[in-house]
Amino acid sequence: MKNLQLSFCLMTGILLTSCAATKSLKLAEANKETIRVWYEEGWNKGQNEKLIPRVFHPEWSDGNPIRPESEGLEGMYELVRFYKEAFPDAKFKITHLFADADYAAVRYEVQATHMGEAFGMKPTGKKFTSTGIVMYDMKEGKIYRSWQELDLMGIMNQLKE
Repeated sequence: MKNLQLSFCLMTGILLTSCAATKSLKLAEANKETIRVWYEEGWNKGQNEKLIPRVFHPEWSDGNPIRPESEGLEGMYELVRFYKEAFPDAKFKITHLFADADYAAVRYEVQATHMGEAFGMKPTGKKFTSTGIVMYDMKEGKIYRSWQELDLMGIMNQLKE
């Protein structure tokens, strides 16, 4: 009888551990899909504004020094409008995408044309290429907070040439 109880306890523990791992993997895959959709459908197919409520948490905030005045969804709408006006043809290629149940990270390559004022520079009409990395804090399957590192000096140098 004790062997049966011990076996039952072991099997229950294994099942619970397996269920937790499965849930964590599902959350990680869902987080990766959220990020993929944001770049491939949002930026590359011009669906950003439509996707903001689906992809971003209502309390989203940007952890970068250069950020929109507002936070939440309105802040993301501001950011999208800024980039769409400055770089209307921006196209992203995801080169690396990682996620777990709580965080996601992406490395991308971007090509765009400088058509609107950005970073203190008047429009130049010049094309540039660059790379960047963004880390995301995910909450309820949406982007809750983001931090971006991009080669701003490299972009500015290309636009000045």
